[in-house]
Amino acid sequence: MKKLIKMVIFTISGIAMLLLLIGVAGISSFNGNVEKEKEALFDSNIKSDDKILLEDLDTLPDLVKNYLIKIGVVGKLKHCYVVFNQKGEIRDNPEKSWLQFTATQYMSSTNLGFIWKAKSLPMLIRDKSINSKGEVKVSFLGLKNVARLSGLEVDQSSLGRYLGELIWFPIGFLDPDISWKTIDTKSAKATIVKGDLAVEGIFFFNQNGLIDSFETKRYRDFTLEDFIGEVGVYKNYDGVLIPDTMTAIWNLKGQKFEYFKATIIDYKITNVIG
Repeated sequence: MKKLIKMVIFTISGIAMLLLLIGVAGISSFNGNVEKEKEALFDSNIKSDDKILLEDLDTLPDLVKNYLIKIGVVGKLKHCYVVFNQKGEIRDNPEKSWLQFTATQYMSSTNLGFIWKAKSLPMLIRDKSINSKGEVKVSFLGLKNVARLSGLEVDQSSLGRYLGELIWFPIGFLDPDISWKTIDTKSAKATIVKGDLAVEGIFFFNQNGLIDSFETKRYRDFTLEDFIGEVGVYKNYDGVLIPDTMTAIWNLKGQKFEYFKATIIDYKITNVIG
């Protein structure tokens, strides 16, 4: 009887170890694919220590120019990348519970776009916009895709996310593909046009000249809805003032549904690809 029990325990342990190894291999493969995607986002051919000058902001509306001066982009690298880690919670329906996640986000001043890699075990999520092409992938431990979304609606929605999340990488506001128009003393509209794709968003500024919210249109499934991004307290991250938190909200026919909350854990601006 003791031999049988030992054999059962040994078998269960062996199966558990095998499943663990398979899971580790799947996660490693998922992360490896993201590393390859970073090559398309980060331009390794641009190696420059040029700094942002005050005159580089002259074409911007005063509202945006003063904001960028205040948060400290003058003197920062023109051609650079940012890598920051987050913790947060997400849900896809107001009736569902929040799921905790940790994530890493990559953005570049040399290429309009982003990669967001998140983990909410056993699910792995990657959202991206590279060369104006968006894709959302949800994978079970990197072993099997549960969902993989692409197409014009995803392209538009991902680019809209990128525009709003430039609040976390304000050097990107200087991208020549972004044009600006003042609306009033506390708001400005930014427009990205890439080929047949156009995305607009409105940034709202508080009495201190800092952005405290963002609004645009994004697709929720296949329906274009009002999207709001609200930010938290501004803190110094690697020499730049950015919000420590962001909350994403769908405004569905006047009913606000918070579906994403993220907090910055660490943040690094660099011109070294690693």
